[in-house]
Amino acid sequence: MDTQNKLSPEKLEAVRMILRQSLDQIAADVGIALREAGLSYPVYMTVPNSGDALAMIITSIDPPTDDWEKVVAIFSKIIGDRLGAGGLRSRDLPCAAANSTMNGADVITG
Repeated sequence: MDTQNKLSPEKLEAVRMILRQSLDQIAADVGIALREAGLSYPVYMTVPNSGDALAMIITSIDPPTDDWEKVVAIFSKIIGDRLGAGGLRSRDLPCAAANSTMNGADVITG
């Protein structure tokens, strides 16, 4: 997720710090919202250390596009609410794995 307006590097890092400190609660909120929406996909979340994105999500499966768009909308709303900001947007990024399955430990870095 990134904002529609570019943030200064200092502001971007400050926002990421808020998200990092809240990641467990964000994950819990996303899980509840997904269950309420009838979406049972595994979703992995992280806050990057570089680039323009505030947060990223992936799944280890390939849900239908309509379902994934709902997952992204739920995640964006929860992140936006947490930050007291609207105007978040998303963009698709390619991801692949070879000779292994992907799990949360593969996505989240220390």
